[in-house]
Amino acid sequence: MSDEVELHFDPEKKHEHHHSRPKRSVVKPIVYGFMSFMLAFVLFLLTVCMVIRLTLFSSDFMIGSMASCGYYSMVKDELKDGLTALGHASGLPDSFCAEFVETIDFRQVEMNYIVSFYSGSSTLVDDTNFKQSFRAAIDKYIEDNNIDKSKTTESSLVNLVDKATDIYIDNVSIPFFSILANYIYKLSGTLNVIMMVLVVIAVIIGLLIYFTNEYKHRRHRYLCYAFITSAITAAIIPTIVYVSGIVAKVNLGTRSIYNLFVTYFSSMFRYFYYFAGIYLFLAIITFVFFRIAYGKTAKHH
Repeated sequence: MSDEVELHFDPEKKHEHHHSRPKRSVVKPIVYGFMSFMLAFVLFLLTVCMVIRLTLFSSDFMIGSMASCGYYSMVKDELKDGLTALGHASGLPDSFCAEFVETIDFRQVEMNYIVSFYSGSSTLVDDTNFKQSFRAAIDKYIEDNNIDKSKTTESSLVNLVDKATDIYIDNVSIPFFSILANYIYKLSGTLNVIMMVLVVIAVIIGLLIYFTNEYKHRRHRYLCYAFITSAITAAIIPTIVYVSGIVAKVNLGTRSIYNLFVTYFSSMFRYFYYFAGIYLFLAIITFVFFRIAYGKTAKHH
């Protein structure tokens, strides 16, 4: 039996087979692993910038949030309550304040206000039309009800209009966004530049990973690592926010502002999930390519 084994044993073929595969480099996996990490990090930064650009820096996103949470009707009710309380102290009936508030187009008022501070022109509510309309409504009420004008002084009417205007401004304005308005306007251009730089860096790293790898399956594998890491990191931020409930716990003055705040930031953090979904899709695609290329490589060896 031992002689048969020796007859079929070819030491030269064994030696040849042993040296047919190139030795695996220890440095390359570390280098490409680091490049995958850097690509994932750049994509994460790009995701944050994109979310900020699409939400905080977008007037359309703010207006959409107002519409989705019923902000206009809530502001109308709060202004009606405020003017009614003022009317009680001034001798005006509830019907007067309710009818006057119905004449205000809150959607247009808020849109003008939002567009104004996003464009950097003003962070203040334009109260000119309100003052004129309210004063005209009071004059009409006095005339229609045959009220003796000698019983009311001009200064008292002006004071009433000013108080009503203050209530109007308090209800229409958005305190926390007025603070951010100047930063939004000034940083908008800078953010666009940062985003373009991050896109260029991500493309360069991706091309380096793809074209400097000798084997196709390794190209797709390291790209898959980058995309899956990006998907995980993009999903972590909103998950922490939603699980902690930090947005809903914020204490704000009025119901309209609170609902707008919750809707706005909940929608903003939801954008991170959208990008996480995109990265996950790319990770699946690159993984499929990796398996195909790996199968072909294995056949050749």
